[in-house]
Amino acid sequence: MSECEKLVVVSNGFGDAYKGRYRRRRGVMDNDPFQLFEVSVEQCHLLIVNIIEGRNISKGSINDLIDVPDPYVVVHIRAAPDGKKQTRAIDNETNPKWKEVLEYYLPPDEAIATVAQITLMDANYTFDEPIGQVEYDVGKVEMNQTVRKTFIFNETSEVDIEFKRVINKKYNLRSSLALCGGEKTFRKSRKRVVQANMRKIMEIGAPRTLRETPTIAIMGSGGGYRALVGYSGAVRALKEMGIFDCATYIVGLSGSTWYMSSLYSHPSFPEEGVWPATEDMRKSISTNLIRLVHPQSLMRYGNRLRTKMRSGQPVTFTDFFGLLIGEHLLGPERMETACLSDFQKKIENGKAPMPLMTCLHVRSDVSAMVYHEWIEFSPYEIGMAKYGSFVRTSDFNNKFFMGVISKNFHEAPLHFLMGVWGSAFSILFNRLVAKTKPNESGKKQDEDAINILRNNDITVKMTDCDDSDEEMPDELMPEEEKPEEKEAEEKKTTSNENSSSSTTWGGYFKGMLGFGSKSQSSQNNEPAAPPQPSASEPKTNAIGEEAPGPSSMLDSFIQGVLQAKLFRSREYRAGKILNYMRGLSLNICYPISPFTPTEKECFFKKQDSTKKDEPFDRVFEPISAQKKKVFVVDAGLTFNSPYPAILRPQRTVDLILSFDFSARPTDDSQPFKELMLAEKWARLHNLPFPKIDPTVFEREGLKECYVFKDESDDRAPVILHFVLCNVNFRKYSSPGVERDAEDKCGDFDLFSEGTPYSTFNFHYEKKNFDRLHNLTRFNTLLHKQTILDNIAECVNLRRHSNTRCTVSLKEIRNSVYLSEEKKTGTFRPTQQDRSQSHLLGFLGLHLSS
Repeated sequence: MSECEKLVVVSNGFGDAYKGRYRRRRGVMDNDPFQLFEVSVEQCHLLIVNIIEGRNISKGSINDLIDVPDPYVVVHIRAAPDGKKQTRAIDNETNPKWKEVLEYYLPPDEAIATVAQITLMDANYTFDEPIGQVEYDVGKVEMNQTVRKTFIFNETSEVDIEFKRVINKKYNLRSSLALCGGEKTFRKSRKRVVQANMRKIMEIGAPRTLRETPTIAIMGSGGGYRALVGYSGAVRALKEMGIFDCATYIVGLSGSTWYMSSLYSHPSFPEEGVWPATEDMRKSISTNLIRLVHPQSLMRYGNRLRTKMRSGQPVTFTDFFGLLIGEHLLGPERMETACLSDFQKKIENGKAPMPLMTCLHVRSDVSAMVYHEWIEFSPYEIGMAKYGSFVRTSDFNNKFFMGVISKNFHEAPLHFLMGVWGSAFSILFNRLVAKTKPNESGKKQDEDAINILRNNDITVKMTDCDDSDEEMPDELMPEEEKPEEKEAEEKKTTSNENSSSSTTWGGYFKGMLGFGSKSQSSQNNEPAAPPQPSASEPKTNAIGEEAPGPSSMLDSFIQGVLQAKLFRSREYRAGKILNYMRGLSLNICYPISPFTPTEKECFFKKQDSTKKDEPFDRVFEPISAQKKKVFVVDAGLTFNSPYPAILRPQRTVDLILSFDFSARPTDDSQPFKELMLAEKWARLHNLPFPKIDPTVFEREGLKECYVFKDESDDRAPVILHFVLCNVNFRKYSSPGVERDAEDKCGDFDLFSEGTPYSTFNFHYEKKNFDRLHNLTRFNTLLHKQTILDNIAECVNLRRHSNTRCTVSLKEIRNSVYLSEEKKTGTFRPTQQDRSQSHLLGFLGLHLSS
């Protein structure tokens, strides 16, 4: 590859890519050593096709007498994303002058065939007709040269076209190991706010300077609505203590992201605190989520999904689940407008902690526990630190090719992201439906369901269209099956559709989406409203169990929808997005911290096929950059707390307030299972993390908060691990206030048989909401002094430790990820940089923290 075809990007923000050198920017904390690490990006080529004019356009002498041609030209290049484009049609013209430019992004690999299929068309009111078609190998067009060709169609019709190939100069990804400019600016503002707030609530040990001000992250685990309600109580307590106003980040996974979405999209936040949003959530989930499944909602949902499908975007059951969850928590009005990028206004000038949500990219041929890649979502950008590749949040829904937007779509609505972040529930939707019915429970089934998802593949067949650029959505493409299997499946599907399409709510929904049987769709353009089920119909629910009479209509809907190909297998229930890393050349896996001691560069490696896969064994394998679409799922399918987002050393987090709402076999079970998985992941990536000693449970018993710290490593964050348990709340209504003898509000279990706090329960009566909300609020308030003491300890550590949140010049130059140019001395820190540290270090971390 020539020098003109390769760009080394070191970027503070989008559109700020430049070649090679470290530089300063005023107004943004630019003393950031992570900027020094270069992420190589291969630029694609831009083919400019100029359709100039036509001459003697003819459909044949007889046809010309009937109708003068209305010609237009279609140019289709299969190797290009969105490779089918056309000119406008010119009415009644045999010598048209189009003078239109069509642009195509092409891979720079000359081995890939780039044949342009050029079709001359005649526009008509009914259907357009081809006049003629030719092919031309655009690979023959050399760089920066213009080639003019005259193509002849139907012996007489001529069209003049110019081709020019150039290096594409646009780039819509941010390729860097550093944080983006928007987050750096936020951190700078938030640091001042946090310092002032710490001085208000801390009698002793408050930070005297910005350098001494620690970075605090509040973190919530998954757990469905149990996590949502529990997180609401914990955050309310932190707000009441003033600690929420001292946090820089609030981080979530699965159910806790639903609370964060509801809070940050609420019009009252942050000016009026967290309670108004919580009160609205309490009201919303007091009604059953499944009650939203009625004709009006189905019509709206069907129209949305059909529009998205026709635009060329992937549609799975996660989209439908996101619509349900969004309307249930946000309400129909807010759901229509809320987007993640809107949260920038909520945190401008550092007035609230920055929200970070997480999910996983997974593959279809291996379990999520073995192979996964963490994706982080912020109001500014979305991306994977593993590759140093990020996109603007508003651009995440677009189609990309080699880092360039090839097709724009509207920003992904918040409800879709909520569906992705909690997609474990869409994959197991039938189990969710069973749990939302009265008098049905089973805590063991909750644990079994999550284990199934963690330890098994998302069994799917990848279709050709996952690699192609055809606009026909892959959900409707035929799968590659053996003839006998295909015939049997067609008979089964036809039978199911015939029995449900016209007589069930599921068929009604399928009809609106337009994926019923061909015979039915040809006979009925509009789906008929489903009749009520008769009394003689079998009363079984969506998972084959007997159900009470009132549920039969719902079960009929679920059965009908899940029988459709769109939702029939787990493939179509897991989330699917357009691959924003499509076409990139992935040669190297960047560590979470490039300063981690490493013998050699960690090139992407393939797992030994003879070895049995263990958890995290294949996390260093690369994403398939050739796939048009990729799977994204609930991050709880690995471990149920989003540590990877806040363990990035760029964020310099000192104290983690971790709230774990994960299900346990019993109330008195050991509560460190998910935390120990997070520790294993951190060790694998050589990230500082305190040792998790499970024997502390045996020594100290079950309690609300455990403190973990690493006395031997100043860079390891302090973790306050809050456990979902009901210990002191049974006896005390608030810290230090005993309950009256007749007060039984605290007398309840969380994980017993028949509990209303099942992971798959999406209906919380107000009494059950209040109990769980007040429990986590109480548990958090109970440890106010523990939190303040550890904040003071972090302040003291920053004050006296030379290695806390610093990086030495030696560490930078010893990193195998630093370019030879930097290593040989081209990079020179300024005297101001040197004077910041006793180590003569380049203290980019603490300056940007």
